[in-house]
Amino acid sequence: MTMRIHRILAAAAASALLLVTAAPAQAASDVMKVTVYHQAVSPTQTTGTGIGAVRTFMSPIAVDGKAADGQYFTGTLTTLATGIKGDQEIRSSNLTFVIGSETNQLVIGGISLYPAAGATIAPGTRTTRPIIGGSGTYDGARGQVVSTNLGADGWTHVFLIKKPA
Repeated sequence: MTMRIHRILAAAAASALLLVTAAPAQAASDVMKVTVYHQAVSPTQTTGTGIGAVRTFMSPIAVDGKAADGQYFTGTLTTLATGIKGDQEIRSSNLTFVIGSETNQLVIGGISLYPAAGATIAPGTRTTRPIIGGSGTYDGARGQVVSTNLGADGWTHVFLIKKPA
């Protein structure tokens, strides 16, 4: 299990390096990168169907290759539109990543396209969402996170946090 996590984190780091390299002109020293990994998840609760359906998630996480007590993410996905581009849905996300203690949080928002029958984005795909805030170590965080569904191998979330000027 640990070797699998290390392989996945290494692949995520390589992907993140490509993302940072391809990012618009912002010096690497102006961006803090935080890589989060978690196992594949299923909704802990689904309320409703179609527009207005809400899926709730919670999972322990490893941050920059280290799992520890007090590290987890929670979130909800709310269906806003259906029948988009080949039977996909637009879902709004409200995701909170707690890193070490409830004092240190990163909050993600935004929308993504999801397969109508799927609880999450399709395996092998990624989505980019805005970081809409943070607290503690991440107070005032802004930037973006690239989330990649690795299928049965879980997920990576690569946070690219802009450091204050």
